[in-house]
Amino acid sequence: MTEIEQDMIIPRLILGSTSPYRKKLLASLGVTFTQMRPDTDESPNPGENPSSLASRLGVSKAQSVADQLQNEAHWICIGSDQVCHLEHTLYGKPGTAEQAALQLTAFSGCWVTFSTSLALIASNGQTFSAVEDYECRFRTLSSNEIDTYIQLDQPLDCAGSIKVEQAGVSLLCDARGRDINSLYGLPLMLLSEALQSFSYSIFDFIKRS
Repeated sequence: MTEIEQDMIIPRLILGSTSPYRKKLLASLGVTFTQMRPDTDESPNPGENPSSLASRLGVSKAQSVADQLQNEAHWICIGSDQVCHLEHTLYGKPGTAEQAALQLTAFSGCWVTFSTSLALIASNGQTFSAVEDYECRFRTLSSNEIDTYIQLDQPLDCAGSIKVEQAGVSLLCDARGRDINSLYGLPLMLLSEALQSFSYSIFDFIKRS
């Protein structure tokens, strides 16, 4: 294979996540990709700030999948993680309706930040890592609204106990940020920029007939 032919090879995209939300977001671009499970401990380190935690976990997930591909060539691994925080307090996936209600009660009337990381590791050694923030202001919520919402959307596997792409948007009164997709779990604008930094266009990964 000539050097020119090697340069034309488009690497495989590997999403290092089992999240159905990230899978749906990446699929919305029309790109071809494979989904793999990373082996990552998501526990925060003592004193770790939200942005650093999100960044570390995103890189760890990408690296975990990259480690599984060491015998293969021509791939780019994508890692991502989201940390929800109210000032310096972290809020993870609630797991139960009771915990979700406690989170949403704490958010009532407040601005809450969702920090979402994106990390890329390529088989040729290139790396990329960044964190994108999206802020949401919650309305003043009654306990009845909170309980009804939790029953409706069942956001027990979502950091911050809200599915903004569904009925959760009704809990908000304002929002600010560059890319709404980062709030949903994967910053797609940032992904496009990251691939450009690797000298690829997002359109290079779309299979055309």
